[in-house]
Amino acid sequence: MPKIPAPKHPKSHPDRDLLCQEAIEAEFQSLADRAEASGWSREEVATALMELADNHFLAMNANAEMFELCAGVVLLARKPH
Repeated sequence: MPKIPAPKHPKSHPDRDLLCQEAIEAEFQSLADRAEASGWSREEVATALMELADNHFLAMNANAEMFELCAGVVLLARKPH
């Protein structure tokens, strides 16, 4: 399995999202091709990949929101007397 290239620019670089897409495109296409070769239609594979990506993004945000919420609770908690 080929290695995905590491980023070469800082997070503030305006094209970093596009560069990430280019870095993972071959692996993405390989996964889609393997799923289609297993008998799934192109539409099914595309829909599944979009929903998986969306769910992954939502889970990341939910985890970050939960951390922020819990951190606020810890910071506001009273000390026992």
